[in-house]
Amino acid sequence: MRRAGRRAAMRISMVLGCVALSSLAGGLALGAAKVGDRAADFTLPALDGSKIKLSDLKGSIVVVDFWASWCVPCKKELPALDALARRYAGEHKPVIILAVNVDKERANADKLLAQTKVGSLKILFDPDNKVVGAYDIPPMPSSFIIDGKGMVRNVHAGFSSGDEKKFAEEIEALLK
Repeated sequence: MRRAGRRAAMRISMVLGCVALSSLAGGLALGAAKVGDRAADFTLPALDGSKIKLSDLKGSIVVVDFWASWCVPCKKELPALDALARRYAGEHKPVIILAVNVDKERANADKLLAQTKVGSLKILFDPDNKVVGAYDIPPMPSSFIIDGKGMVRNVHAGFSSGDEKKFAEEIEALLK
């Protein structure tokens, strides 16, 4: 009987633990940037040493992309996003692509950037994952397309070849 009592107590503890974790996870999900939300403002250091503040970019379409050096799809996505950034810069359209690196060690990001030609992206660094936490990003890479008023209009989790076409369509729709 004592063994049965301990098992019952363990089951109750496990259920209560699951309920507590679900509540915590639910609370975290409420903080996630979703379509229709105002984009969380942030200021991060850039590759060139400047500081970029998201709210200073109002009036422009901003793509905020989170990436890491260890992320295989990120290695394919960065050049595709760079091509989009070059295209919009060449067309003099108000589109800015911020590539936010989340590596704890900047040297890892620098190594990947040295191997990848991404001269048109604004590379930012979030080693403490403060901005990642504010956006509660889904899997890596993750991208948020923000309109000129600072509202999240599209969210993308992951990357496959051809996704850049979808990004371009969504950006074009916002430019109209």
